[in-house]
Amino acid sequence: MRQNIPALSRRGFTLSEILITMGISTLVVGTALVFFIYQLNIFAYDVSKNRVNRDIRAFTSELTDNATYANGFQIFTNFSTRSVTTSVTTNGVTTTTTTSAERRDKQSGDMLVLFFRDQNNDLLTNRLVGYYRAPIDPAETDSNSPKALGPVRKFDLTINPPSSAPIYTLLPAASTYSTNEEVIELSKGLASGKLFYNIGDKLIMVNGQIIHRGGLGKTRYERATNTYNFTISPRG
Repeated sequence: MRQNIPALSRRGFTLSEILITMGISTLVVGTALVFFIYQLNIFAYDVSKNRVNRDIRAFTSELTDNATYANGFQIFTNFSTRSVTTSVTTNGVTTTTTTSAERRDKQSGDMLVLFFRDQNNDLLTNRLVGYYRAPIDPAETDSNSPKALGPVRKFDLTINPPSSAPIYTLLPAASTYSTNEEVIELSKGLASGKLFYNIGDKLIMVNGQIIHRGGLGKTRYERATNTYNFTISPRG
């Protein structure tokens, strides 16, 4: 006699079971992804913070070394504003005079120029080293605006032959505004919105904030910042 053996059950998952499983899987993967991105943001922030501290040390050391051997300094409002032209009319005759736009005691600016005199004649300038902030929009007056942020750039000019001309006439062309060497990624001036402050025409106070981009997207870790404030004095 032949026996009838019941067939093994071939029942599959129901639609409800599949949806529940997919929902749980999505929740687990989503939670893991959020945690992963959060950790990446923290890591990126820490890296940027280290870069900020590195930049502060390097910038302080370089400025101090150059100032030690400089014979003097001049501070200007920005990279483009080097001179001031005034016109005076007397008896129908107009006289035009152009003078340096340097910032004097208790005034601030975004460009510092260190000048070096010739060893054989201290009336002649043979080298200029300048540091300037290059905001995204130089005309922006609100220091808290993103457009007021910008890198710090540097130029190092050898004046050959040495010249007795005013410092402002020896500066690099305004067209080099965005092409000179970048020494700091982003910065913000804190001395009345500027980076350099003149103290008694003898000391330079550097007061600003170094910023590095960090994080992934617009999070609270997007930027790492640190404030620096130090004073340097050329030998004169």
